[in-house]
Amino acid sequence: MTLPEAVQAHHLLDEDAWIAFRDAGIAPLHESELVTSEEARAEFLVGAWLLGLLSTIQPQMLRVVDMLTAGKMMNAVIMPRRSSKTTTLFCILLGRCYLRPVHLAGFTLLTTQKKTAERYRLDVYGPIYRAWPAAAEREAFTKGAPVKLVKSNGGERVEFKNGSVLAALSPDGDAIRSGAYDTLLLDESGEATPERWEDVIGAVIPSFDTRPEGQLILAGTAGDYRGGSEFWDTLNDPDAGVIRYTIPDDTDPEELEAWEPDEEHPIARVRELVEAMHPGLFGLTTSDRIANSFKRLGVKKFIREYLGLFGEEGGGTTLISQPKWTGTRLDETAASVALPAVLALAIAIDPDGRWCSLAAAWKGTGDKRHVALLEHQSGVHGFGAKVARISRKLNRRVIYDPGRATENVEITALRAARPPIRVRPLLRNDIPRAAVLFMKTLSAENLVHYTGQDQLDGAAEIAVRRAFGVSGAWAFGRPDEKNRPEDDITPLEAASRALFALDDERPATTGLGITGV
Repeated sequence: MTLPEAVQAHHLLDEDAWIAFRDAGIAPLHESELVTSEEARAEFLVGAWLLGLLSTIQPQMLRVVDMLTAGKMMNAVIMPRRSSKTTTLFCILLGRCYLRPVHLAGFTLLTTQKKTAERYRLDVYGPIYRAWPAAAEREAFTKGAPVKLVKSNGGERVEFKNGSVLAALSPDGDAIRSGAYDTLLLDESGEATPERWEDVIGAVIPSFDTRPEGQLILAGTAGDYRGGSEFWDTLNDPDAGVIRYTIPDDTDPEELEAWEPDEEHPIARVRELVEAMHPGLFGLTTSDRIANSFKRLGVKKFIREYLGLFGEEGGGTTLISQPKWTGTRLDETAASVALPAVLALAIAIDPDGRWCSLAAAWKGTGDKRHVALLEHQSGVHGFGAKVARISRKLNRRVIYDPGRATENVEITALRAARPPIRVRPLLRNDIPRAAVLFMKTLSAENLVHYTGQDQLDGAAEIAVRRAFGVSGAWAFGRPDEKNRPEDDITPLEAASRALFALDDERPATTGLGITGV
């Protein structure tokens, strides 16, 4: 099919111009392989022409096009509100239908059929109708309209001269199962519950059996669910096509508590984070408008909608990459190491008193930070005496979480000992900050741990994120609190607390060079 004159003359049809414009925008946190082709560029520009957007194209839109051009079956796009995500995908679907004969494309919002119909009428039907009113008439093609618009309850669609169709679908498995689509867009994917995903994905995947080059596109902002979310899984699938405009998952929660730093939130920097990652700030929205959204939405909803941080609901996905964990393990035991003058000691006791751990952290060469499990046992009997012995031997204070009753009981006994053991309680916000610091140190490959620490290795293998407070903060948690009481993450909790407290520790007057505490 011949391209419309406006598309033929458009400068972005040229590959060099396309790539230069694409790369001039803000880069996402993560993107899979980008591939550009003349066909894909033309399809996108045709879609933009149909929607009257040829003069308002944004660089991030081109990244989405090129990610999909790589041809992966499973694809995920996460972008903040006001960044042209859905508009971009509508341009792609419309352009494919216009230029590919008998191309069947569908889209739905994984919220309600009513919302899907509203989106079709606002973002597709409306712009095309305003440009070609005849497109809504039965004789649309004979009256010069490039497409035929259909707006009826349950049957909204765009029909093309070449037999292609873009259909608005109900967000349920039965509606999707009824057709075999070449391109299928599931928008607002972050809103879907695990139950909806089970229904929809069970219908979607078989529908591609007769479409070997078909593509499924999941798009949206972050949702409350990680476990059971196909959106979360696809965003983290190394074999999927991905565009991810979010902040890092291990961002310190205290950085998210205020738009700008103030006395109460000295390290808060939401404005700075937004301006570094929001691709819509160059023509689609402004920092002031997003600041208003932050004020109106509150921290929890804002970090989902604008910063791309998922909640912890259904969070059964393990947190620590095992290749990275084993890659930072030294081939020697902690008992053979001479402990330095400056180190931190921290305890962690299971809330039900099932497990107890005492861990140490100290600085190594450069940015390296060492952690080791010094004591571990089931139950609490005798644990305080072991902690007291090691604390006295190293002349170190003991870090603990005052929010856990089990730890307060042991700390009370340590304080009553003669001579008393020095202790330091962590603040409530220090618990999630300790987990974040631990993960950042591991991610940077600056964490060092030791062979023979089976309990610490086991905790690193099973730990998940658990919600902590209401501002999007998280801490280490067990994968199934109710049904797997034998799971023990206290070694990881103790190690993270020791690592967090390390910078506040000072040299001891004794304890230098002690081996095998």
